[in-house]
Amino acid sequence: MVNSRHILAADPDAVSPGGGAEIRYVLASPLGELTHAVCRTGEVAPTHLLPELDEAYYVLAGEGEIWRSAAKREAVTALRPGRWVQMPAGTRFQYRANRGSSLVFLVVVLPRWRPELFHIVEDGPWRPGADDRVPPKEGPDLVDGWLSGDLPDAYDYLAPDGSEIRLLGTFDKGSLAHCTLQAGACSVPVRHRSVHEIWYVTEGHGEIWRASPGAAESVDLLWPGVGVDIARGTLFQFRATGAGPLELVILTMPRWPGASEATAELTGRW
Repeated sequence: MVNSRHILAADPDAVSPGGGAEIRYVLASPLGELTHAVCRTGEVAPTHLLPELDEAYYVLAGEGEIWRSAAKREAVTALRPGRWVQMPAGTRFQYRANRGSSLVFLVVVLPRWRPELFHIVEDGPWRPGADDRVPPKEGPDLVDGWLSGDLPDAYDYLAPDGSEIRLLGTFDKGSLAHCTLQAGACSVPVRHRSVHEIWYVTEGHGEIWRASPGAAESVDLLWPGVGVDIARGTLFQFRATGAGPLELVILTMPRWPGASEATAELTGRW
C-alpha cells in the first residue's frame, strides 16, 4: 500500500468534456476522486448529466452561478468561496463564472469518473462558451439552500484526532468536510476502521505522518495545493507548522459513519 501525495500542477492536466473548465488532478480511488477545476471569467460550461455518478463542488475562489434540475425541481444557486453544492446522480446541471474573476472549485465524483458515464445535453439556461449576455440573477431569484450550504463559522464537532470539523455535504457513497488544525497544534494519532480519505490543503502549512500496512512510514509536507490520501487501516498523525491554522478539505469514502470509525493510538510520530 502506497502513501500517495500529489502537488497541484501549474498547467492543466485536461479540459472538462465539452469545455468549460480546466482540470487539474488531485487524487483518486475506485470509490471516488477529488479534482481541481478552473472556469475562466465569463465562461459557461455545457449542461452535464451524470446518471450514475454523484458530484459535489466546493468553491475556493471567484464567483459564479450553477443551475440544477432534478426531481421536478430546478434552481440557480450563487457560487462563492466557502459554498458547496451537490448534484446527486441524475441531476442536470450547468455552471458559469461571473465576469471579473475566474471560478475555482474542487470537484467530488462518486464513484470514480469514467467518460462513458458522462453526458452533455442540450438544455440549460445559458449558451455554452464565452457568453455574458445574461446577467447574474438577483438575490431573491437565487435558491441557496437546496442541496447547498456555506462553510460555517463554528465547527460542528471535534474529530477524534482533535481537529475542528465543519460539514460540507454528504452522499451515501461519500461525505465532504472542512478540517482545521490550529497553529502549533498536533493531532492525536488515529487509525480509520473502514473509510478511505483524500485530503486537499487550502490554507496553512504542516506535516503528515502515515504508517500504512505493507508500506514504509512516510512524513510529507503540507501546503496549499497538496493532496494526500489516507487509506483504510493507515495510522496517521498531522501537525500545523505555519504561523496560522492548517486547513483542509476532506473527502471520505464511503460517508463518515461516526466517531467510532477512528481509533486513537498511543504511538505516533510526534
